[in-house]
Amino acid sequence: MIRYLVIATLAALAPALPASADPIPGHALAFHNQARAFYGIGPVEWDATLREEAKWHARTCSFAPSDHDDRYGENLYVTTSQADDATVLRDAVVSWANEAAKFDVRKHRYAQDVSHYTQAVGAKTGRMGIAIADCPAGTIFAAPTKFVVARYQGAVKAAS
Repeated sequence: MIRYLVIATLAALAPALPASADPIPGHALAFHNQARAFYGIGPVEWDATLREEAKWHARTCSFAPSDHDDRYGENLYVTTSQADDATVLRDAVVSWANEAAKFDVRKHRYAQDVSHYTQAVGAKTGRMGIAIADCPAGTIFAAPTKFVVARYQGAVKAAS
């Protein structure tokens, strides 16, 4: 049930996003913040540095976690769908947010395999950057793919 509510909410949001020279930041923030709001978590902010680092990894077309020395959190998503980038971003965020169903309410803790959810929707995440690369056939799967790399960090600390 939760999955369908998240999908419906994010799908309804897509047409309302403004057009810009680079639509990825607006789409990525809107989809993340809509999912976060659904779960009662405040919004994340865009981080251009995280975006540039995500671009670098996405362009490798290597569907494996990067070696980032715990400087940030990372989510990966790959699809053979050749849909537009907004649709691919929406599908990635829905996939990551759907891990919320694995929350163990009785023990008030997360079960295994919720790391994507905790990065994208977790309360400690304050900034994000995301990139999509079109990868040729044979690099990740036999068919051409779209590879999404998201990077997350905590909130920016205010200057003293």
